[in-house]
Amino acid sequence: MIQRVQELAMGYPEGRIELQLVGGFSDAHHYSEELFYNIMTSFHKHPLEIDLTLACVGELNTTTRGGIHWPIVYGIGVNIKTGEIFPATFPDKGPDQALRAARQLTGLSQVLDIYDSNLGLLRIGPFNYEPLRGVDLWLEQTDDFILQHLSTSPEVEPPHFVMQVCNIAYEFCKTDYLMVFNIADKSYA
Repeated sequence: MIQRVQELAMGYPEGRIELQLVGGFSDAHHYSEELFYNIMTSFHKHPLEIDLTLACVGELNTTTRGGIHWPIVYGIGVNIKTGEIFPATFPDKGPDQALRAARQLTGLSQVLDIYDSNLGLLRIGPFNYEPLRGVDLWLEQTDDFILQHLSTSPEVEPPHFVMQVCNIAYEFCKTDYLMVFNIADKSYA
């Protein structure tokens, strides 16, 4: 990721690499805390100096409603002219959401840079996965069951979470990857 940032900054030798982290809250299972520590450790070990300029995570991004911890901010936007940061939601999740999420749902958790800024294209390289066994059983379960078993923080998921997971599971986990990537009328590049 750092190498990609440096490539994008070619021709602008001055400056520094800044890191802003927004998201993650004091969830009941401490998943966000563990993820935050892993991210910070990774940047700390990097030989390049990286300046943390914003961290809205953990307790700083947590409020309590009815005894349950909730994130204050789920997403942000940035005004690129002024640098102003503001809470934002994104009803349009972009193209091929099921394809982009299938990697995580089928156990492939490596973070990828899928946006080619030179060409202005979203590129999702090929990946292999096995169809999820028993997906029919998952899809027959109640929304509450899916929420409790497929979310890290079921108490605070947005209303569309279950529908989104079911759509992804249905579209990709029942289908062999060779069939998904050999669809002639749909380009993923």
